[in-house]
Amino acid sequence: MGSEMLFIVLGLALVLLLLAVVLWKGAGQRSDKMASEQFIHAQIDRHLGNLEDIDDEVLRKPKVWQGGPRNWSEFLLRAGVVPTTGFYVRFWLVILVPSIVAGVFGGVIAMGACLLLLFVLSYFRLWVKGANRRKKIVAMLPEFLDRVVRMMTIGNSMSSAFHHAAESTEQPLRDVMDRAVSLNRSGKDIDVSLHHVARQFGLHELYLVAAVVGVSLKFGGRSDQVLERMSSFMRDLEQARAEMKAMSAELRLSAWVLALLPLGLACFILVFNNALFMGMWNDPAGQYLLMGAGVLQIVGSYWLYRLAKSI
Repeated sequence: MGSEMLFIVLGLALVLLLLAVVLWKGAGQRSDKMASEQFIHAQIDRHLGNLEDIDDEVLRKPKVWQGGPRNWSEFLLRAGVVPTTGFYVRFWLVILVPSIVAGVFGGVIAMGACLLLLFVLSYFRLWVKGANRRKKIVAMLPEFLDRVVRMMTIGNSMSSAFHHAAESTEQPLRDVMDRAVSLNRSGKDIDVSLHHVARQFGLHELYLVAAVVGVSLKFGGRSDQVLERMSSFMRDLEQARAEMKAMSAELRLSAWVLALLPLGLACFILVFNNALFMGMWNDPAGQYLLMGAGVLQIVGSYWLYRLAKSI
């Protein structure tokens, strides 16, 4: 009974400390936002754009492309999540409360296993949300390019066509284009703005559009025809991807099940039958078996991930 009360007290203390940190951070963010929201946006745009001239040339080089998120803020941005105080409170409460309950009934090992499992599941949920959002953005790009082409056909410049097209674009592509337009209005060229936003959101298709726009601004030519052909190419590519995913759905689902099932089963045993795990861990042969199983799980999960990604 004493150990259970100790776990409960420590868990509540941890939750209260986390809430205090989150609330303190949120109060600081709100005060900064109230000071001058427009000034903050301008500073963010200036910081994201990297105003040095040499950076504009670097951003135009294809070798700079990076597909993965570079930090936690960029990861949340791709998932369409605003990192507010409420978000962090919900994120950690979903992880900590069940972990504390598991610690009370199963001990420290069960608490750690539950904490790890819930954190991985929460991260995976955000990753899936970001992947689905990216699919929607890519699916909306051809229509957006068609709108840009129509604006250029009636006499608008490249930048003006992107601005007008962005105003009538729906979410989630609207967020992407609003950032690009904001960077362009702050003094950056439209191709540099698109390059940077494409890197932020992990949109290689938009990166290619930025390359076409950059060539047009630098050398001239019928960029409207190139954008129109790119729009048709994106539609054909998206259709081919959809057909390939439909044919390989069973294989990819099997890969996910084979990778996640052992991890989930291990965490389930740690939470509900901790004595079985501790019995193996206290035995020398059991330790080798557990470590070998962990290594095999990591290697197998990586191979299955590469297999699913290649399809």
